[in-house]
Amino acid sequence: MKTIRDPIHGQIRLDDTIVKIIDTPQFQRLRRIKQLGFANLVYPGANHTRFEHSLGVMHIASLLTDDVEVTIAALLHDIGHTPFSHGSERVAKKYLKYEHEDVKKVIVGELKDVLVEEGLSLSRIARYIKSNPIVSGEIDADRMDYLVRDSHYTGVAYGVFDVERLIDKIYFDGKRLIIKSGGLKAAESLLISRYMMYPTVYFHHVCRIARKMYEKALEYLIENGFDAKNLLFMDDYDIISFMRSSSGFAKEVIELIDSRRLFKRALYVGRNRVNLKEILNLNAERVEEEIANEVGIDRNYVIVDVQPIEEVKEFNALVDIDGELIKLEDASPLIKSLKAAEIDTWKLGVYTKKEYVEKVSKIAADYFNVKRVPKQKTLDEVLP
Repeated sequence: MKTIRDPIHGQIRLDDTIVKIIDTPQFQRLRRIKQLGFANLVYPGANHTRFEHSLGVMHIASLLTDDVEVTIAALLHDIGHTPFSHGSERVAKKYLKYEHEDVKKVIVGELKDVLVEEGLSLSRIARYIKSNPIVSGEIDADRMDYLVRDSHYTGVAYGVFDVERLIDKIYFDGKRLIIKSGGLKAAESLLISRYMMYPTVYFHHVCRIARKMYEKALEYLIENGFDAKNLLFMDDYDIISFMRSSSGFAKEVIELIDSRRLFKRALYVGRNRVNLKEILNLNAERVEEEIANEVGIDRNYVIVDVQPIEEVKEFNALVDIDGELIKLEDASPLIKSLKAAEIDTWKLGVYTKKEYVEKVSKIAADYFNVKRVPKQKTLDEVLP
């Protein structure tokens, strides 16, 4: 056994098989992919990577099961991430029909050789990454690690919850992770952490702006000859270097990100000011072009950011109360309230260069028929 000292979990024990996997070039690539993409533009300490997160998820999984392949699936659950983690994901999906859970495409070379030599099933590991409740479930090892880890490195306290208590009060029945009644408060704390971390860190407007600028630059590169398949094996350093040596809009964007001269918010409003159903179904690229044409600027300088409304699977986690399995949201009035409040953190953003903000703001507000109710303006809204 070897051990790694982790700032979140303390000593993480690694057997020979795990060490062999970690030492492959394919896994070492994760050292060079930031866990939170461009969040260090807001929180300077957010420079942690998918590498240490993967070790943490593996560690938690090893406490919940003795199944070696499930533990290795936890270790490899992020092996498919492209540069800047989720920052490249939309582009990879658009051009390659690829999502980071499609790990068979990137488990190649030495990593594949190690798995074969150790008698491990690649197909089972790939399946576990997508569907095993310990690796990808309602309350899984991934969530338990990234909330506390991201909180630690950003320096915000919102992601802190009693992860050790929650691990201790969860059992695996072979198909599902079940929370014992004694772990209910820890599970509530996890959901509160998630609720606070998304608007504060993951969907912070500066993080979103940098990510959307990067996405646009990636699309520009691909439309001008860059092979999107390269993203599957590149890291943050590779794509930054490539953009810096490129030309046109992609080079401009990376120079703006390098110097933190980002696009500004021309419009930034919640669901109470727009028709949410219509917004969720719109074609953002078409809207960007229409707004840009009306302003008289290049369409690359208008970004429409419709934040995704994701299913919060944690609400469906099961709690064992005196032998009866009850959904977490039904077992806890607090969780039920969080579910109702979740949608209120949603935002529609329109971003552009500083010199175009005033014109883009007015046109975007008219385009989306934004309701102007000044007295109800919240602190983070931006209106013309």
